[in-house]
Amino acid sequence: MTPTPSITRKLTTILSADAANYSGRMALDEVGTVQALRAARRVIDAHITMRGGRIANTSGDGLIAEFPSVVEATAAAVNIQRDLMGSADSLPFRLGLHLGDVIVEGEDLLGDGVNLAARLQEMAPEGGIFVSRQIVDHASGRLDARFRPMGPASAKHLPDDISVYAIEAHGINAPDDLDAVLPRITPKAAQPPKTKPRRKRRKFRQVLLVMVALFAALDLVTGEGLTWFYFPVMPIAAIYVLSHLWDRQET
Repeated sequence: MTPTPSITRKLTTILSADAANYSGRMALDEVGTVQALRAARRVIDAHITMRGGRIANTSGDGLIAEFPSVVEATAAAVNIQRDLMGSADSLPFRLGLHLGDVIVEGEDLLGDGVNLAARLQEMAPEGGIFVSRQIVDHASGRLDARFRPMGPASAKHLPDDISVYAIEAHGINAPDDLDAVLPRITPKAAQPPKTKPRRKRRKFRQVLLVMVALFAALDLVTGEGLTWFYFPVMPIAAIYVLSHLWDRQET
């Protein structure tokens, strides 16, 4: 029986970087977008190496890097965004930073720590950096940057809300609040289900049909003829038709 390989874990600072609207840019200009990505990667790779980090995972227009120091990772992120936002030749990026426990799989990093950094990156605006509370605790006061609390946010595939902070520094895009960016990253709020009002209108139409049947039975019993019958039935028929039209309009 082959022994199960042991799992190696470590605590590290994770930087998640991803090009903003990469697919949309590729659809408009493939060659130009690839060239811009190359220019951005030269900037990103240089700052990661300069601050003692290493690139762990890559995926086309995105990457995961790790740093032994929270302060150095944060400084690298700030300098990356400053250079990218100040260049007309490179793509805008979103960055996320988190200090957490990860699984080491060869050269790659796996686990919730990586996922959380990626979720922060997805929330960040173009040219911005979102970080976790753990980053703030270790880097606050040690850099020429401030950390603006954005509030709690739910993260895809993670059970608990996370406290989100935006880095405020010269040349960094920091939104006023999460409402400015969350509509971009969260699915459109589910509309109130239409089945319930439709079901109510369907029951209402059934009541209308019962009323018509009762009027018809009353007409047969009293023998008054059809003249009076039309007075209550015509408005009921009109309401019945309008209810149907309402359903069709919502389809």
